Amino acid sequence: LGVAAAGNLPGGRWGASARLDASGNVWMFGGFGCDSTGPSCSNLLLNDLWKYSGGQWTWVSGATTGDQAGTYGTLGTAAAGNVPPSRQASVAWIDGVGNFWMFGGFTSGTNGFNDLWKFDPVAKQWTWESGSKGATSTPGNYGSQGIAAATNVPGARWLSAAWSDIHGNLWLFGGQGFDATGTGSL
Repeated sequence: LGVAAAGNLPGGRWGASARLDASGNVWMFGGFGCDSTGPSCSNLLLNDLWKYSGGQWTWVSGATTGDQAGTYGTLGTAAAGNVPPSRQASVAWIDGVGNFWMFGGFTSGTNGFNDLWKFDPVAKQWTWESGSKGATSTPGNYGSQGIAAATNVPGARWLSAAWSDIHGNLWLFGGQGFDATGTGSL
């Protein structure tokens, strides 16, 4: 954990969230695939965070085995023990100061997340920033269009389109999941 080495390799996976930071490092979280349990692929949900830099991978956070429940801790408070639950098909972005952010994803069927997480690469800690604990398939709270509010939160979703602007703000569009009243394509 935390040591770059030529022999480090994340297991094969699909549905991981990945982004490139300003220094050219690749950050990748979770997905569905192979953990460290043996020579054959386990096909489990993953919650590992990896960094690829200088031709080597570093396992940064999360478990070496799949299907982890994660630890939310206290909303808005970074802590060494915090880590998102295993998931696939979430969205991610890097903010203007290099923090890795992640939103949503799902476990199986329509068990979706609407939690927002931030990983601080300097402190090496996760913070649960917003949304519900766990894959609770929470509907969205839209508020008034164009008006920011602490109570606004997108519904649980996965396979969304997301990008960040030059200021590190997230722009989130669509996906599959939950609007204010039901489920479907968003």
